[in-house]
Amino acid sequence: MRSLDSNTVAQITGNVVRPAFFVSIAFATETVYTWTGAGSFANPYDGNTYTGVGNFGTVSSIQEGSDVTAQGITLKLSGIPSDLLDDSLSNVQFGQLAKVQLGFLNTSGALVGAPIPAFIGLVDQPVIDISTETVTITISVESRFADMQRAPGGRLTDQDQRSRYPNDSSLKWVAYIQNMHLGWN
Repeated sequence: MRSLDSNTVAQITGNVVRPAFFVSIAFATETVYTWTGAGSFANPYDGNTYTGVGNFGTVSSIQEGSDVTAQGITLKLSGIPSDLLDDSLSNVQFGQLAKVQLGFLNTSGALVGAPIPAFIGLVDQPVIDISTETVTITISVESRFADMQRAPGGRLTDQDQRSRYPNDSSLKWVAYIQNMHLGWN
């Protein structure tokens, strides 16, 4: 069960609700912090400054189920100038951490209470849509449960073990004993 502080509950149950998503994505060279408003926003709870993407950024609906299934979301950023496409593509890396937090703002635009973690997952391959002037990048973010649906990588061979751990010789006899017949007398 998640608990919310009283200030956040008051904002949610008020006549006017001012939600804001705060997104952090780890890229190859840096972690990028964006939020769904305009301008820069200094988050007092994590010490990071988030760049506003306004209407150019969207977060898909976030599903939560009662069973153990892999849920995912998509993060879309549009309006990227075409000349920044190469930088955008080279920095996106599969398996990096992405975090979406939901916060609420008061009438003066200040954050009320700590943002609530809405989704934490791993970056999947981006989908790029190129028009004549701008680029739209859609990044899928998978929950860690998605790893449970994949077959584990690697084999129980000496070569595979040494490719990961060069000094580990624990599997050097596996190939030899596979065809060995041992009789139990």
